[in-house]
Amino acid sequence: MLWTFALMCIILALTPGPDNIFVATQSMAYGARTGWMITLGLLTGCLWHTSLLAFGFTAVIDRWPEVFTAVKVLGGGYLLYMAFTIWRSHGAMAQSVLSQHRKRWWFVKGIVLNTTNPKVYLFFLSFFPAFLWDQTLAKSIQFFVLGFIFIATSAVIFGLIALFAERFKRMRDWLVTHPQTFKGIQAGIFALLGLYILSS
Repeated sequence: MLWTFALMCIILALTPGPDNIFVATQSMAYGARTGWMITLGLLTGCLWHTSLLAFGFTAVIDRWPEVFTAVKVLGGGYLLYMAFTIWRSHGAMAQSVLSQHRKRWWFVKGIVLNTTNPKVYLFFLSFFPAFLWDQTLAKSIQFFVLGFIFIATSAVIFGLIALFAERFKRMRDWLVTHPQTFKGIQAGIFALLGLYILSS
């Protein structure tokens, strides 16, 4: 059962989505270390989702659905704000806007992207219960075991995505020498991610 779950996690991590696309594009632009920091933030978000599932956050959402809406609006709004900030900056400044306090902020961006995406929580809610394997063991423990398997497999896949994306040196060099294009691409990525979360 757990091996099947791990295989499913690998397949899901490889399936194109906002998380791995963000890791790939930012790693291509800034290098693998940036991608790894984003991945660390994304995986921290997965731990948050696992904890919510294990401790019965579903009951809170059922009773106060506006909490879910508020989280979604805050997350999507933050990403749209980032897109606006980058777009308003001079082309040569776009890279510095994203690079400020690089390690900490890329980590935070990963957390925000993951924790404010309601589809991630709904995925955990619909996917994890199907792989509970013991009727006598506490569900919270089983959810955390499944969560750590999901986090471990995602860490490997996303880490490799960041590493391979960094290899596109020609593309990275081209972006550096075309700051206006770079600015538009980065603003577009953040805007699309924000709209994706708001429309979920």
